[in-house]
Amino acid sequence: MPHHCRTCALLVCLVTVVASFGDEILPTVASRAAWRHKFTPAQETLLDDIERGAFNFFWREVGSPACLAVDKTTDTISSIASVGFQLSALPIGVERGWITREQGEERALVVLRSLVNRADNKQFGIYLHYLDRDTAGLPDLAKYRIKYELLAGTVDHALFQAGVMTAGEYFGGEVAKLADQIVEAADYRAFERTDGFLSMGWRCKSRKGPTDGGEFIPAYWHRCSDEERLIYFLAAGAPRAEHAIPPEAYYRLERKIDQYENLPPHVVSWNGSLFTYFFSHCWIEYRPLGADDPAQFGIDAPRVDWFENTRRAALSQRARCIAAAKEFPTLGENRWGLAPCSFGKRYLVHDVRPNHSGFDNWCDGIVPPYGAASVLPMTPAESIAALEEYRNLNAADGSPLVWRDPNEGGYGFVDSFKLEPAEAPEQYLGIDQGPMLLAIENARTGLIWRLFMQHPTAQRAVQKLKLGSTGP
Repeated sequence: MPHHCRTCALLVCLVTVVASFGDEILPTVASRAAWRHKFTPAQETLLDDIERGAFNFFWREVGSPACLAVDKTTDTISSIASVGFQLSALPIGVERGWITREQGEERALVVLRSLVNRADNKQFGIYLHYLDRDTAGLPDLAKYRIKYELLAGTVDHALFQAGVMTAGEYFGGEVAKLADQIVEAADYRAFERTDGFLSMGWRCKSRKGPTDGGEFIPAYWHRCSDEERLIYFLAAGAPRAEHAIPPEAYYRLERKIDQYENLPPHVVSWNGSLFTYFFSHCWIEYRPLGADDPAQFGIDAPRVDWFENTRRAALSQRARCIAAAKEFPTLGENRWGLAPCSFGKRYLVHDVRPNHSGFDNWCDGIVPPYGAASVLPMTPAESIAALEEYRNLNAADGSPLVWRDPNEGGYGFVDSFKLEPAEAPEQYLGIDQGPMLLAIENARTGLIWRLFMQHPTAQRAVQKLKLGSTGP
């Protein structure tokens, strides 16, 4: 971080650091109320429309014949993370009546067969971040406008594997067999460093792919936020002992507790971007698990209820957005939820304190609608108010600014927007549409939570990590 950024962070006293590891983040009356929240009929209709739009993206924006979902609509390459959300979307489409069960199962089989039957798209059982959407194999990088990396990334694979497990549990049969094959092949232990933490990925040496060799990148996962918790959860629950990591590694992830003004403290992520608080919630149902307990593994760190932690983090960011509205008019009481997004030719990643980085990057106050949507289970009242506001925003000519009607073939909310002047590029990303879709369905029915948590790998992880052993 540049020296002047650190200086600014010290001068602007927005964040109070809570240094004591004795502090615990436990379920509250407010978090339990969020569990029981009921949406009005009009809100249910809106949520149904948003889900339908996001599902349309995953059903239509695919290659042929492999049918892998694209990374984004502005290019044709597929990302394995987007495929994870695609596979999770299929049970939702069936249950909502948008496709038949036969159609969903057929799509899942096409995708999984295409992936499993190749050797050039994975390393140590961990799939490459970017793949050819038509073949599920190594992409010809020369044909894309962006310089994509050939990297077997642990977080991208974790998002993919979570979707694989979800689809396997829902469809059973051959889908489940292929899903188990993928899960069993994932060798997380191969990515373990000498300090016990996991590398972020293995990079191919050349465009020839994994067969031409490569190396692990120096970056590694060591802070306790949602990407890390999903990776380490799956790695601890790996079905093959030689591929699994010890549960202690999960609890050694750094838990730094900060707070904004007088709001309750929470474990913060590196940049405070909202996706670092909701990714694992797309699949892991934390509500019945209560606070985890590092002390059971001899580690001095606070017990944390992660449902409550994400609720606090989301409300903290919302409060910061309200305060920042004086400088950035797009932000406001019902316009918040800052997370990575595309805006024209720019890819934006916000920094919002409290965080590890120690500074703010508001990215011109540009708002991605999926941010508030993706924490709907934790902040139902605040999130639904934001979604209603986004739905009603209009351009100068009176047409919807950020909404594209699913009944007319649209994908719901565009990826991001700003006001003054009003602008909302026609762009959609799989890793943004996906968490919005899954979070809304989980808030309404808990479908994805139930499917994922009943998978043997998830149950094994819960047991090994002793989650829920101290009560809710």
